[in-house]
Amino acid sequence: MNFFSKLFHSSDKSINENPVHEAFEELKLHFDDQAEFFSNVSLFSQKEKKTLPYIMIHPRAGLILFNFFNYNATELDGVTASPASENETHADIKTSDAKSFIELRFEEIFHQQISPVRSILVCPNLSEGEFDYLDESFHQLIPKSLTLFNDTKQEAYKQIVLADEKNSYDTDKIKQALFAEFILPEKNILMSREQQDAVLTDLHEFLNIKGFPGSGKSSILVAKALYEKMKEPKTDLIIFGRLACNVHHLQSLIFQFIENSHWNLNPAEITVSSFESIQKRSHDKEKYDLIVCDDINEADLGTLKRLLNKQGRLLSSSSYEIDAMTSFALTDNYRLSPAVCAACEGLEVESLSQNLVLKSGNTFMNVLLILKGLLQSTSAEKITILHYSREDLLKLKNEIDAYFAPISYLFDDPAKQEGIMLYPLSHVSCIVNDYVIVITDDDPQEDPVQLISRARLKSFLLSNTDILHHFINHIKGEHNESD
Repeated sequence: MNFFSKLFHSSDKSINENPVHEAFEELKLHFDDQAEFFSNVSLFSQKEKKTLPYIMIHPRAGLILFNFFNYNATELDGVTASPASENETHADIKTSDAKSFIELRFEEIFHQQISPVRSILVCPNLSEGEFDYLDESFHQLIPKSLTLFNDTKQEAYKQIVLADEKNSYDTDKIKQALFAEFILPEKNILMSREQQDAVLTDLHEFLNIKGFPGSGKSSILVAKALYEKMKEPKTDLIIFGRLACNVHHLQSLIFQFIENSHWNLNPAEITVSSFESIQKRSHDKEKYDLIVCDDINEADLGTLKRLLNKQGRLLSSSSYEIDAMTSFALTDNYRLSPAVCAACEGLEVESLSQNLVLKSGNTFMNVLLILKGLLQSTSAEKITILHYSREDLLKLKNEIDAYFAPISYLFDDPAKQEGIMLYPLSHVSCIVNDYVIVITDDDPQEDPVQLISRARLKSFLLSNTDILHHFINHIKGEHNESD
């Protein structure tokens, strides 16, 4: 009877249904706060995939792979052990293969082995004494110096797992090598567990990544699209962005993700287009296996479905639920303050005035007063102005430059330099800056969540009349801020 093959547990079951997970949670308690633990990590290189069920990263130990052996002494009485092979029904890929795979990734990314990769066997149902009485075949296959038993003392954990405490390893580099596909472009930081789950979630038919601005929807959308393309290179993929500026941002994310992930994808094979082309592509009867839409409009769903092959899938992002799609909700936010996030959810927020100012009356005068205050403590390039009227943008620019100095530039000015940038309100979804001044008309049609979410620090919403207060009321609940 061969029990050794079951040392290598299949990762097909949900982690919540896996009894080994409880032993893994217990194992974590024996290590200090410097230890970082991960479960069911899928790694890809070219067309090869490895799943690492349980791992630990530690600055003094490097990378540790944990395998679990759940059998007790009674079950193993009279049993002999033999090495697992990849072809056995319940055997996962052997540990040595996973170690070689990881070492190869280290070499590919950093051209050096940045840390040791060791495998530790955990026996939660077997004591050290009981192990000593097992058949000699177990002793030949299982190195006792790399095994943790249910009666192993805590100080022994450090000796076995941490081994040589004199060395120090760069945990950020280890994570970058392991999770390169989950490194957020531009920020160069690891995605949160929630964001990684969004990338790894099953994409059966229609999936919408829901989250407010600043939750990383666009990055997650691109990562998920490339993840699906990497798993099935023949996937005919197209990505849509609402405006040309969104298209450029998505293209940039694609290049950065591919550079980070080492997935061997060709960016030139991935089509990125604006929503304006959806109708034309439908008229031309184009068909795709996977359609990706950033900031989707529910009105576009009908046309998008006509672009799908019979087994085609649709992946999108939005700030709201899309009735015809399964949603994956992102709750974390990396740009907006807690007050603005709460306001976006329609909650009453007493401290919202720290991040949002509403002003009615003469918009030109209000802009000048706001700029006068801001420019005392911040630089011009950290301020952006959006105006509902393209014609009034030039007039506003002249007013600003006449009062202060030539410090403002129109968005399409070929000679633009660092300074206050003025955009039409249609570009709101493309804008992110520390301070954003938004000027709306008397009957604003824009999404209020977009209007208050483009500033990292403070938004100023201006209107000629008091209608803005009614317009924004449903964002702020019963609470209204005014200046």
